[in-house]
Amino acid sequence: MLKLDLAKRSTTDIVVIMFSVLISLVLSVTVVGAVTARLLHPEIDLSRITESINNMLSTIIGALVGFISGRALGAREERKYIEENGGSKHK
Repeated sequence: MLKLDLAKRSTTDIVVIMFSVLISLVLSVTVVGAVTARLLHPEIDLSRITESINNMLSTIIGALVGFISGRALGAREERKYIEENGGSKHK
């Protein structure tokens, strides 16, 4: 059994896990639905579904990358500030 132990994880870890679960669930449900629809009704046009999946994934992955890069930039700025001020966060 997978144990996430969220109490000991950082906010970044939790957000990344949540986005990953969201992406996995939405993709799974959408793909199963599209395949089922295609099997039941072969004449159906799936181009809108594939376009929606692509847009959704782009948005979610973009948000995830932006969040992680923002956290990394903040951590780098904090380290730089600490180095410039003699090892302390506060003056």
